[in-house]
Amino acid sequence: MDRLALKKELEDQGLIIIPGLFDPRMIGQIQQAAKAIFEIQFRHFGIEGDYLTKMKSLFENHLEEFIACGKMIQSGLIELYQLAVNPSLIDLLKDLGLEHPLMCTRPVLFFNHPDLAKSEHFYKPPMHQDWTSMLSSDDSVVVWIPLIDLGIGHGPVIFYPGSHKLGPLTDRITNGFAEVDFDRTAYPRVQREMKLGDAAIFSTLLVHESGIITNNEIRWSCHFRYTNMLDKTFIENGFPHPYIYKSSQELIDKYLHKNS
Repeated sequence: MDRLALKKELEDQGLIIIPGLFDPRMIGQIQQAAKAIFEIQFRHFGIEGDYLTKMKSLFENHLEEFIACGKMIQSGLIELYQLAVNPSLIDLLKDLGLEHPLMCTRPVLFFNHPDLAKSEHFYKPPMHQDWTSMLSSDDSVVVWIPLIDLGIGHGPVIFYPGSHKLGPLTDRITNGFAEVDFDRTAYPRVQREMKLGDAAIFSTLLVHESGIITNNEIRWSCHFRYTNMLDKTFIENGFPHPYIYKSSQELIDKYLHKNS
């Protein structure tokens, strides 16, 4: 793997897709660990069937518990955090130009399917850039990793190489995304099948969107966001961090009342 060539491609295209970056067994274990959290509630409620059927049943009949499972795997899945700080990944980021990489948001794990979402943007993110929601360094990147062998039927991410050079295209966040107006015909379109162990690394300024799930399977994936603490503009801006993580007083009151 010629890292100088990868760095140039990332600078020019805003995107690199690296086959076999990780041990497929390690990546598969992350998906299994996430699925196991849901299995605890399946057993609790006596839900049976194949995995998608059980997920639909939990979503339709026990939405609070379904959401809580999602929060658990987002906020504390040990295997997910271990991958995010994997030494070989951090070394690669440094070789790609992030002199001092830092995770600027928590790791994210997605399980997308039309029947497991209340609205489309929860399973099919619209065309957007990530930078506006992060206000990170100009050379910040997203590392996107499928947790399954990903076919086009799973609706993998659609990238528009070169669009990162347009800079930020919006200053607004809608439904959690910095949605942009963008002419799809003006740039090439890249949507790839990927295998366990493959990874896509792209600029946070790159325009991208979710594909359409056509195979009725859950699309499992994760992504990590890294900023460069030595980026001049990021330093001058005072390291802005727009993300807010806080407790829900409503949920605390509900739980304490329920168990009092």
